[in-house]
Amino acid sequence: MDDERELSFPFDSVTDESGIPDRLYYAKDFAQYFQQFIGNGVYPNPSNCLRVDATTGMVLKVRKGSGYINGYGYVLPEDLDITINTANASYTRKDIIVLRLDLINRIIRIYVKEGTPSSSPQIPTITRDADTYELKLAEITIKASIQTITQAEILDTRLDKSVCGVVSAVVESVDTQELFNQYETYLNKKINEWNNTKQQQTEDWQEQMQTQQQNWEEQLNILKAWYNEVKNDISKLQNFDFDNLSIFYGVKKTTQISENIITEVINTNITEKIISKRITNIVSEREIVVDLILYDEDGVSEFFYKKITTKINDDGSITEEVN
Repeated sequence: MDDERELSFPFDSVTDESGIPDRLYYAKDFAQYFQQFIGNGVYPNPSNCLRVDATTGMVLKVRKGSGYINGYGYVLPEDLDITINTANASYTRKDIIVLRLDLINRIIRIYVKEGTPSSSPQIPTITRDADTYELKLAEITIKASIQTITQAEILDTRLDKSVCGVVSAVVESVDTQELFNQYETYLNKKINEWNNTKQQQTEDWQEQMQTQQQNWEEQLNILKAWYNEVKNDISKLQNFDFDNLSIFYGVKKTTQISENIITEVINTNITEKIISKRITNIVSEREIVVDLILYDEDGVSEFFYKKITTKINDDGSITEEVN
């Protein structure tokens, strides 16, 4: 082996007279060598290499593929199912899926790093020190009380070079950070556009409702003024015209027919309170009785009532009695 101040390899080992080889290389030597020209990350082919996908319930699937961390290789020959812990009943939490190089245990494995449920959940940080180096494959949002994780709750972070990245050509790896930032910027732009549109629609709806409410209040005030006026004018009450009232703006008229009785009711559009009612009773071919009722503002109390009886006499004349 070379002086520890200088290292060169690989060279064939020569065995001395005692049978001891004069060249001894460690895994870390090769890892440091390959680390110089192969960047960390997941391999670009296939495109779903080590991608985290939703399946059913709280089970996620990491697609088969390969990764590379600081000169050490990782291979997942078949898709791997991982189970996420049950959601909190009241708060959301954020978990992350990492590919971890563990130099103490001499392995690379996929792990779930669980976050803390909170009203403002934080994303767990990745560990990168002398013994451990992690690549973040995905962020998972576990909303309160959910029983199934959908793809919408999974943020793929494989292209984010600051936490993962893609293994690429010799010397320099592909800088995917800019591409990731572009995707993120575009997504945030669309979210902001939707929020602005939603806000504008809300404001327009509120303005429309306020305008409509003002119109109803104006018509209601007109109706109230009419009530007060007719209350103080007996002659107008005597000449009260049901049909003219039914064409007021802001009121509606409904008619029900049951055998020989026709009931007509005028209500306000806003409060549905009854304004007036006309009941026509066809007593016989020669007699019709009409009850005309005008209600107070509460829609219950009657402040005007008139009964009109119309008869056809034997001689063909018509008489009308008003009570």
